Amino acid sequence: MATETTSTSAGTADKMGSRFVEAGLLTEAQVARVVELQNSAHIRFGEAAVKLGLLTEQNVQAVLSDQFNYATALVSTEGLDKSLDIALAPFGMEAEAIRQIRAELSIRLSAQEKISLAIVSTAEGEGKSYLAASLALAFSQMGKRTLLIDADMRSPKQHLLFGVENKTGLSTMLAGRTEISAGGLAEGFPHLHILNAGPKPPNPLEILLQPALSNLMLQLANDFDVFIVDTPAAQTSSDAQTISQQVGMCLLVARQHHSRLDDLRQTEAQMKTAGAQIIGTVYNQFAEEDKFDQLEGKGKKLWHRLRKWLSSPLNR
Repeated sequence: MATETTSTSAGTADKMGSRFVEAGLLTEAQVARVVELQNSAHIRFGEAAVKLGLLTEQNVQAVLSDQFNYATALVSTEGLDKSLDIALAPFGMEAEAIRQIRAELSIRLSAQEKISLAIVSTAEGEGKSYLAASLALAFSQMGKRTLLIDADMRSPKQHLLFGVENKTGLSTMLAGRTEISAGGLAEGFPHLHILNAGPKPPNPLEILLQPALSNLMLQLANDFDVFIVDTPAAQTSSDAQTISQQVGMCLLVARQHHSRLDDLRQTEAQMKTAGAQIIGTVYNQFAEEDKFDQLEGKGKKLWHRLRKWLSSPLNR
């Protein structure tokens, strides 16, 4: 049995080594050094290569991603915000927490032909835009044709997270200044399109009134399996109500030691009054860094401390 295990491990190491050689990242001689350390220290091939200083964590993740046909932005990271671990560190704890939320959503919404979900928070700074971007990336990584819509025309974030221009977008389409489209394809993610908010209009709520957004999504329905919609903070305007009503379902976001329970109850009541189904609540915890203050929820996010999400915030 010991001989069989050793043989299997050696075979796995040979395959891994070959992938790095084919990628031009290691030579045959370097692979031999890595395998020697792997066997003596009883660690993974990639970990051994990093310990020897022959590869970086990013090199290892890029090859693993290619092996499993898992879309990441490791080839081209220019412009993509460094907080998006689901794209840049897909095998880390934060990325795994996002995938857990994706899995729970997929189970709960399995009867739905398409997933249409508004991401709603009570106030700014609770991680809503980060979660919207991360979920859109996560669904696209499993092959779902995904459209991320930034419907926060008061304080848009998605163009900053993805490093793209915001000259046109949802505002210009709803105002009739540009034709309805799915925005742009996210670089490195063949199944993800991003529809930015566009220039800030003088009347965000008026151009969002039903059925403006729902009609736009209906026109694009044949091209996508998942719609993720970022919204303005519910306390700042009634935009989130209007948006959630047209999207149909919403996911509430609350930040530990930051969100007030009374405010969360009020937001829940607003969404229910609008007729939106609340699919759950995500409690998250993260620490912000000063240089990231201009973006909601950026900085060091501790998504591995993600709180169990609930069917209703009133249950806690």
